[in-house]
Amino acid sequence: MSHSSRHNFAKSHDMPMDPHMPMEDMCLMNMLFTWDWKNTCVVFKWWHIKTLPQFLVSFFAIVIITMLYELLKAYVSHWEVVNLQNVAGIAPDSDSRTIKQFRVKQAITYGIQVGYSFLLMLVFMTYSGWLWIAIVLGAGLGKFFWGSGLATPRSLACH
Repeated sequence: MSHSSRHNFAKSHDMPMDPHMPMEDMCLMNMLFTWDWKNTCVVFKWWHIKTLPQFLVSFFAIVIITMLYELLKAYVSHWEVVNLQNVAGIAPDSDSRTIKQFRVKQAITYGIQVGYSFLLMLVFMTYSGWLWIAIVLGAGLGKFFWGSGLATPRSLACH
């Protein structure tokens, strides 16, 4: 019995290699925790860390991106509190336009937060210890600068 057809099938699923691209310029896809930062692609192919300066810029960019996520969460939380006061006197089962507008805006801002948190999750899934530290540092700094100091009533699953 010939196994050549099965062998060829497996070959057809190999990733095409660009013969002009040096191996050291390829994005690494780590499936285990690592402290190696070189050749890490952060979410997008164009965000390819090859040099130490690129790594440092990426590290601080991720800290800032995560801090901005915390700012967004604080802003949305504040916006909800202020606007809930506006709709508090309206019966929940009424057809009020104000309630509908509030619920639409609330759903949109929630969707934005979920999308943002999933992007941070993808950064976390690079399995780079350095990028994990950047996310944790950014979350902590963001909470320090923009958190209310009160217990968070709810949190998104991925952040």
